This record gives sequence, C-alpha cells and structure tokens, in this order.
Amino acid sequence: MLSNLIVTNQKVVLIIDQLNRERIALRFIDSLLHEQGESDEVKSLPIGTQLKHVASFETLLNECSNSSNNNNNISKTNSTEPITKSGCNIILPTLADLLCYQTPAYIFDFLNRLRRSEHVRRVFLWASPQYLQHPDADYILAGCEYLAELVLRLETDTTLSLITRKPGGGVSNKRFTCQVSKTEFQVTPLTDATDASASAAALKIQDDGVPASDPGGTFKIELDEDEVVARNALTLPYERINEATEGNIIYTPDADDDFDDEDPDEDLLI
Repeated sequence: MLSNLIVTNQKVVLIIDQLNRERIALRFIDSLLHEQGESDEVKSLPIGTQLKHVASFETLLNECSNSSNNNNNISKTNSTEPITKSGCNIILPTLADLLCYQTPAYIFDFLNRLRRSEHVRRVFLWASPQYLQHPDADYILAGCEYLAELVLRLETDTTLSLITRKPGGGVSNKRFTCQVSKTEFQVTPLTDATDASASAAALKIQDDGVPASDPGGTFKIELDEDEVVARNALTLPYERINEATEGNIIYTPDADDDFDDEDPDEDLLI
C-alpha cells in the first residue's frame, strides 16, 4: 500500500500534485494515516482568512506541545498500558492557500520550526504547481522540496515517483504504477526506462559477441590481419634481438695506455 511508503520515519512529507486534485488533499493524507493506525493525533491549521494571523500558527505549535505532554503524563500514570508514539501528525493547508496569506520566508521558517520540534511526528504539505499564483512559484516549490525529507509526486493517474532522503545522506528515487480501489491505494515498483534500455543494449552485446558501433565514434580499436603482422614485425628501441649467452668484459686498449712489465712491488720483499 502507498501508506507503507509515505508514513515512515521521514518527518517532512511534500506531495506534489501534477493532477490538480487539491480538493482531496486532506482526505487523501488522512486515509494514509488511518491505514497505518496513526489517525488519533492529527492536527491542522484553520483555512481561509485565519491563515493571515500569525497567532494561528503559534497556537498549532502550542497544541502539539500540550498534547505531547498530556500523553507522557498518561503513560507514566498507567504504566501497564503500551506507550504510544510521541508527537502529532500535522496536515498543513495547501501551499497555494498558505501563499495567499503568508510570505514565503515565514512559510519556510514555520516548516523549519515544525521539523525541529520534538512534539511533531510528521508534517504533510500538499502543492499543486498549477495553482501556485506567485511570481517566484518555481523557487518556492524548490525550497519546499529542499526542506522535505520525502517527496511524493503524483505524475499521472497511473504513475507516481517517490524521493526519500535518509538521515545518513543517502537519497533514493523510485517510480511506481498505482491503482486505486474503493478500499486501498495499491502501488507497484516501475522499472526505469533507462535501466530497461541499458539492459537491452547489454543483451545485444552478449548475443552479437561485439559491442554495437557508436555512430558518433571516429576511431576503432580492432586490428585487421595486415595490421597485426605489421605490429609484430616492429622492433622497439629497447628490445634486444640477440641475448648474450654469458657475461664477458671486452676491453680495447687505447693508444695512450702505459703498460709497465716490471712488478711495482718488487722492492717490498713480500
């Protein structure tokens, strides 16, 4: 199910909707949390003109803090009950609604505060590029993608992509086919087209025995029969034709050499 891929340890989840279905945003996210049994602690901001008041955002942070503290007190009192997961799941209004009442700088700052808060378990933000009526919409959406740890992109009615950033710095990018039924949202991993083409090329090389020629190449590395003969007949400067059978020192006397036949040590009485 899609909820297994979305409701994870990644804290900030951005859903980029290229199908322009903002009207189902709240119901869609709530169903994902319900499938994973985490619909008990869900909080959201008020919609409409109340978003222009900064106090609404501060109230949401305070509610998360108070809710988390109450859960901790209940867990300490009823020690026999299982400990529930800490923090709240927050479903923000769509990015288009937020930009109608707040500046991009404040939206980014608020997302950072939610990401750093120990009382927040996950944050969900929905963005439809077509509805972002802002001169810097592309940069704002890119900034949200930078802050998000998980980006779900609804590409078509049957395909979606998922980018996950792990705490160690690793990033995974996968694509899926999707099928919606009355009870659940089924997804199936989709093999990337580039991987398929690479596999086909590798299979062709294996079948033919030689790699396919590159139309952009200007040279070859194979040698024909005449070139092999010419290469073998070439003697490089450092190569020796005949190897010596034994080591000999050959000295040719010079005309100025002075050889004395007398023994120079004759007077030493040795």
